[in-house]
Amino acid sequence: MTRLFVVISMVLALLLSAGTRAWTADFTLRGVVSDVDGRPVAKAEVALYRGKNVKKPAEFASSPTGTDGSYSVAVPAGQYWAVAVLRKGEKRFGPLDLGDKHSGEAVEVMIGPEAELTRDFVVMDLREAAKQNQKKNMDVVRLSGRIVDQDGKPVAMAYALADSGQQFKEMPAYLSAWSDESGGYLLLVPKGRLYVGAATVYPPDAKQSLAKEITLTKDLEGIDLVVTR
Repeated sequence: MTRLFVVISMVLALLLSAGTRAWTADFTLRGVVSDVDGRPVAKAEVALYRGKNVKKPAEFASSPTGTDGSYSVAVPAGQYWAVAVLRKGEKRFGPLDLGDKHSGEAVEVMIGPEAELTRDFVVMDLREAAKQNQKKNMDVVRLSGRIVDQDGKPVAMAYALADSGQQFKEMPAYLSAWSDESGGYLLLVPKGRLYVGAATVYPPDAKQSLAKEITLTKDLEGIDLVVTR
């Protein structure tokens, strides 16, 4: 009876051990982070989140990329949202500062059952993102004016954003570069109806509502946008 008890205990221990290993088994997400010109980006990180909220500390993050732009991160199997970020300062999460780069809307990835999954990312700063939007829309008109605060004072280092709906998903369809000291901005958008707004943080808060509705048939100047901080 004692020997049988020992054997049963050993079998249970082995089963439990195997189950634990299966539960905590790591899978690898790897790839390359590059810039808009296709050059590898060093010192970038790829962050993985369990949900769509990517403005909090990530559940998992890769080590900084090397000179070849490559990264890898080991995580349990599951559903994640991934972004790549290049920060020049010491912050690990939160709004980007001037010169920081971001891959834009989070990419949904399913990790497992394959041992490895490859995803590449392109990071860009706000000015580069604005240029990318311009390239996508060759027949564009110019929307310009000032970005101001609630008191009507000009806001520098803010940017204009536009989308076809009042509520965008992770990123609006159109972005300007940073505003100048006078609050001046220039946004290139397609003709038609759009909702516009302004923000000081990048990426913008997806909960933000673009309250101003405009219809563009030609260049439009003197449109002031009140910033949402």
